Amino acid sequence: MRIGEIASRAGVSRDTVRFYERMGLLSEATQPHLSNNYKEYSPVALRRIELITHAKALGFTLKQIAEVIGVWEQDALAPAKKQLLIREKIREVEKKAQSLSLLRSALTEALSKVESGCTDEDPAPRLRGGAPAGRVTQSA
Repeated sequence: MRIGEIASRAGVSRDTVRFYERMGLLSEATQPHLSNNYKEYSPVALRRIELITHAKALGFTLKQIAEVIGVWEQDALAPAKKQLLIREKIREVEKKAQSLSLLRSALTEALSKVESGCTDEDPAPRLRGGAPAGRVTQSA
């Protein structure tokens, strides 16, 4: 497929496809006809662009994405080393997911406070036992 088609199918601009190619995130497209400058992109290139787009949406930088792609494409690396490096990236993803989950919880709590009319000047929220958060009660 040519650049216009791959860009359209991946939901990116032609300039983005060219940029990814220059950055080494995409393999160089073939030019089957030497009489013109048309490049042909493979279905693998389309999947790669979709992967990059998804990873970027999750907050990964192009540098981080390039590292994973580099590991995948390095024939010089033994399979065990590739597995190790990819597992490290999986741990990073899990850590990021945990951080995002904590952020989501904090935002949900903030939304709840706003919806209930509570402000920062209001008393601290109550814990399950009925005592305000941060205060210790004495038992009789």
